Amino acid sequence: MDILKRITDIRETRGMTIYELAKRSGINKNTIYRWYDNNYTPTLDSLQIICEKGFGISLVEFFAVDCDLIPATPEIKEIVEIW
Repeated sequence: MDILKRITDIRETRGMTIYELAKRSGINKNTIYRWYDNNYTPTLDSLQIICEKGFGISLVEFFAVDCDLIPATPEIKEIVEIW
């Protein structure tokens, strides 16, 4: 899977710029631009931050392409955390 393409696809689907993604996730926009400029894959920690804070999704949802996932409502997330 092309991680940067997946980030781009999700970002563009949501109408977000790189700047908006950086602001939401708390990751410096220059860092994100460097990923694209150098075709560099972000670390798992950075990817998790982008997914959770930037997109509001889990890593599982990020990597689940062409799958019918049940959206994780706040109630489901709470149950999983308790479990």
